[in-house]
Amino acid sequence: MSIKLIAIDLDGTLLNSHHQVSNRIKTAIANATHKGVHIVLASGRPYTGIKQYLAELGLNSREHFCISNNGSLIHQADTGEHLNEFLLDFESYQELEQLSHQIDVSIHALGDDKMFTSNRHIGQYTVHDAYLTQTPLFYCPADEMDPSSSFSKVMFSAQPDLLTLAESKIPSHFYQKYTLVRSTPFFLECLNLGANKGIAMQVVADKLKINRDEMMCIGDQNNDLPMFDYAKYKIAMGNASDAIKDKATFVTTSNDEDGVAVAIEKFVS
Repeated sequence: MSIKLIAIDLDGTLLNSHHQVSNRIKTAIANATHKGVHIVLASGRPYTGIKQYLAELGLNSREHFCISNNGSLIHQADTGEHLNEFLLDFESYQELEQLSHQIDVSIHALGDDKMFTSNRHIGQYTVHDAYLTQTPLFYCPADEMDPSSSFSKVMFSAQPDLLTLAESKIPSHFYQKYTLVRSTPFFLECLNLGANKGIAMQVVADKLKINRDEMMCIGDQNNDLPMFDYAKYKIAMGNASDAIKDKATFVTTSNDEDGVAVAIEKFVS
């Protein structure tokens, strides 16, 4: 077995419950990169919420890449420059903003290192997301947005049971126009139809001339499923959803038990 690329989710996977990377995981990743393995951080977060961990892991140089916004953007790890992008246009934003009122959920959208919400009473999970990802948050009514704007993703949020109810009310044609994925119990993410972590992983692999039999992914939530569909070696965290565990080739320990390090130590020889 020769693994040449490992794509790793952040929240619930690389990061423990305190949003930290353990020393054991740092060592495992350093040993893998020393052996020539490409490490790609693949997150639902924007680049602003990833770059501190790229620096912490020594992955913030020109030869490294990262995947943000659940595959909407692929970046040069050192500068954040876009290698590839799958974006939503302003018309899509307007349609999704109207839908948020129909299903009664909060909404925010990710622009280029900025976050926008049209909710005068800003939702608690919008505030949480802005804080967690260190992304500046702006209130802007939909009719005052710049129509030339584009967005990496639009996010619906609510208490988990309310979001589940709202999700059941979304008309079926939205699923033909957009990628919709439940990334956490309180977030439903709306992306360009061509955007997911698996497609982004394939773009990076093609650039590096690595085939899928030489790739491993590690994740915990359903937004990681497209990576599991693409990579040969599929590692589910011990704290992963049942859907992730069902597709896994190996279930490692939880994110609070160095699960990423356990997997790398097992599969990278």
